[in-house]
Amino acid sequence: MHNIADAPTWAQYLLLIPLGVVLFVAAVTDWRQRKIYNWLTYPAFLIGLILHTAAFGFSGLAAGLLTGFGVVFIGLIILPFGWLGGGDIKLLAVIGATLGPWPLYEIFAYAVFVGFVMAICLSLINGYLWELIKKLGRFLRSLFWSVSTQTNLTEKLETDERGYLPFAIPILIGAVFATTDVYLQWPLFLDWIRLTMRSLFG
Repeated sequence: MHNIADAPTWAQYLLLIPLGVVLFVAAVTDWRQRKIYNWLTYPAFLIGLILHTAAFGFSGLAAGLLTGFGVVFIGLIILPFGWLGGGDIKLLAVIGATLGPWPLYEIFAYAVFVGFVMAICLSLINGYLWELIKKLGRFLRSLFWSVSTQTNLTEKLETDERGYLPFAIPILIGAVFATTDVYLQWPLFLDWIRLTMRSLFG
């Protein structure tokens, strides 16, 4: 596993600048057209593998392939639940192909946190918060019964225009936070969580 911050400066720029452009374009199209287009993610996935290989050699290619296609495989499993869209999954695969597993984990963790905050704020603005809480409650209840009875009773969350969250935006912000963690030692939110869990559970 490679630490991007320990790589030569040229390699860091080679990986981070093109990826940043891709994430920014995806955030714009997801916000405006509610789409993350294949014309962006497919070439970006291939370019990410090439750049990862250029930066770290064969081990970079292996890490990029395993991480990128691993995200796609997991995405195919969770896609029917409606938690993430196909474009979101492909964008995460681009990150995995370009940076490898650990940066992908940090970016996704931050993206989930940012997405949760954004979802609450947008739901409040759109007058959808209480309905969202009720739907989430029904979904969690059905998920519990599915696990406890080993029967597929999972209720899919119904889509509602008021509850739409362009998740490419939290992914972009998550990437910014993960980058500032490395270079500016801020906000270190994930480190704080790890330390808290370690102190609580040993």
